[in-house]
Amino acid sequence: MALFNDTVAHKKKFLSSVIKSPFEQLAASCGPLWNSAHELTQSLQRDFRRLPHCQLLYAIDTAGRQVSASVARNQVDTTWQGQDLSARPYLQGNLPYRGMTLSAAYLSQRSMQPCITALQAVRFEKILIGFVAADFHLKELPEFSAPALRRLLRQTPINSHGKATRISSSADDNIDYLSYILITLLQEHGVYQFMLHFNSDRCALWSIADPMNYQLHRTEDLFKPGFFAQYPKQPYCTQACIDLDKVPLILAQFKALRETNETNLLRSASFNLVNGMVSLCFNSDGTHYVSAEDFLNRELQYWLDTPSVTPPHLAVETEN
Repeated sequence: MALFNDTVAHKKKFLSSVIKSPFEQLAASCGPLWNSAHELTQSLQRDFRRLPHCQLLYAIDTAGRQVSASVARNQVDTTWQGQDLSARPYLQGNLPYRGMTLSAAYLSQRSMQPCITALQAVRFEKILIGFVAADFHLKELPEFSAPALRRLLRQTPINSHGKATRISSSADDNIDYLSYILITLLQEHGVYQFMLHFNSDRCALWSIADPMNYQLHRTEDLFKPGFFAQYPKQPYCTQACIDLDKVPLILAQFKALRETNETNLLRSASFNLVNGMVSLCFNSDGTHYVSAEDFLNRELQYWLDTPSVTPPHLAVETEN
């Protein structure tokens, strides 16, 4: 039981680190729509893809009544709308009047899988009106050893091997919000490739509106109000060779690699929707090119345990 509890605790800490910013943004968009179940459900559908590993997304009022449909990756289920969920395990105890909480692990009545539910408070005009709930299957969340998790959660890595340590940058200081911005650009604003340079705090973006050129931005510029106006809204790239809902998973992997790998630091990372390639440039072993599918299929623990090796079946090319 102690081992199971440790595993759950590790997975909850990882989950909190990757969904905090997009979950806050998602809840903020729900407030003005709260009195329209149809519009609320549509908003949850649009934002579902921003939560890596999410299985189900729905809205609950302060009395525990489900006020939206249940939104899954490829399905909207209205049968639970209006039901009283106040007796569910994740609604017992202290509720988040601000911010987010994660439940203890429990058995989901809908999927019959061990599950964790994240609750994000929804406030409108400074009043708590309800919560957005997101269910995550425990088995779908990445597995971490305790040492790896400690590296993931450490704010500033300590280099014990005499190699360059991470330079503090706005990309590192705001990595959750940066991930949200890049996900939104890729999914909704016609950007099909980005190259993120952590140490120099630069981000290059390629847009289908001007595919022959790229725009180079300081990372801090991406956080300014109105930045999205530079890249008008467009449907998800029709030439993309990777599913739209895989994009947040790739950004979550980049974040984890940047924050964990203290002996072989991730200096830059890029992703191209059209050719499906991911590039990873580390501090001491050159640049690796892998397909997005292979990148996601490879357990993150592999990169943590053997950071300077790329297996032959995974690597397309390595530069030094």
